[in-house]
Amino acid sequence: MPGLVLHAGAVLTCAHGGQVKIVPAQVRAAVSGTPICTAADTFTVIGCPGIPASPGVVCTTMTWQNVASRVTANGVPVLVQAPPPAGPVPGGALVAGPPPPVPLVLAMQVRVVAT
Repeated sequence: MPGLVLHAGAVLTCAHGGQVKIVPAQVRAAVSGTPICTAADTFTVIGCPGIPASPGVVCTTMTWQNVASRVTANGVPVLVQAPPPAGPVPGGALVAGPPPPVPLVLAMQVRVVAT
């Protein structure tokens, strides 16, 4: 599925408000002069206040789930921002427990799309 290409200049947070720092594994392929993120990149979280339901549990790293199936940078799939879901989860079920450790995108480039 196509999606916007994530780049190292994107502004991300964890679900609790901690800042996510992207450490790009490659710097040759870029969007507007900023390295494109690939599946080999590292996402570290700085300043996570923790999960309220589980005191003492804080986010330290993140994983990105959406990769392009046809576009690579230096042989590694690029990361893409998936489009928003079309509607609510079938059956309206909510997942109990703490939110999964996935980044929330606050700002990113909106010009380059990959599939």
